[in-house]
Amino acid sequence: MSGLSSSPSWLTSYTEVIDSRIANHLGPGSSELSIAVREALRGGKRIRAVLALLWCEAVSGRYEPAVPVAVAYEMAHAAALVQDDILDDSGFRRGERSVIGKHGLRLAILASNMLLAQVPSEIAEYVSLDADGNTIRRLFDLLGESFAAAILGESLDLEMSQRDSVTESDYEYMIKLKTGALVAAASTSGAIVAGGKEAESVVRAAYEFGELLGMAYQIQDDLLDVTGDETTLGKPAFADIRGGKRNIVVIHALAESSGEDRLFLKGIVARKGDLRDWEIARARDLLSRRSNVDYVHGVSTKYAERARALLEMPGLGASKTKLLELSDYITSRKY
Repeated sequence: MSGLSSSPSWLTSYTEVIDSRIANHLGPGSSELSIAVREALRGGKRIRAVLALLWCEAVSGRYEPAVPVAVAYEMAHAAALVQDDILDDSGFRRGERSVIGKHGLRLAILASNMLLAQVPSEIAEYVSLDADGNTIRRLFDLLGESFAAAILGESLDLEMSQRDSVTESDYEYMIKLKTGALVAAASTSGAIVAGGKEAESVVRAAYEFGELLGMAYQIQDDLLDVTGDETTLGKPAFADIRGGKRNIVVIHALAESSGEDRLFLKGIVARKGDLRDWEIARARDLLSRRSNVDYVHGVSTKYAERARALLEMPGLGASKTKLLELSDYITSRKY
């Protein structure tokens, strides 16, 4: 697949479906909490939701049955992002002040909880759609297991920032939980509500595809934290470095550097907090070296290629092309 820096042309038609349901679901409430919840759901790439729609379409030929579960994962993801900003004390998200940055810690906690409170009602929609009890149970099990995995992954991310030594395997296991699990569960849920229970091989493929693509997405995100432009990204660059995060860009750079360069990078990551302009410039130079960028991008591409290989099965139709294009976009995006 060729590299793409812009999103696929068809993507908007899917995200508009999700946005419309979210708008109808939340309503026009004017309280500060209602406003904070709407702000948490504003923008974003809707990758999890779109994957649920695409896998449903791949199995059944239509995406409509997956709309409720797609919205459920979008709300769960939005809640996770608010919690992530709380833990990182991050004042900005998608180029604007984050929920915690604008409304404070207390409202951010309540907004996160309110988002999670909406999730079960979306899954419960399948009762009125005549889904059988086993299908609904599987949807709830997937949601609970994936969110628990994401919380564990977030905990490991924080724990790793306190350790002197972190391996690439440590990092990959962490992002498998933190990011891969929710993307995998959203993809799988789309296949299940389409009737995927009759083709378990497709359900398994959907899960593995989502997990691998989620990991590719997170690696690319970590690379953009170092190499991206703040205006394009819509958030402060070097946020992970300032927070002492040991992402794959830092891990590989530390492994490949020596002498004063290695001591400098270790000191920057261990110190955390605000950095001077010259420190940011030097760290960016070290972390953005071509050998480091190429290596990290190669790891992201490797996961995306493994995901794409899972699509080599009959019966996916036009949705296969869309899934391939989305996976290509994940590893080539600039924001």
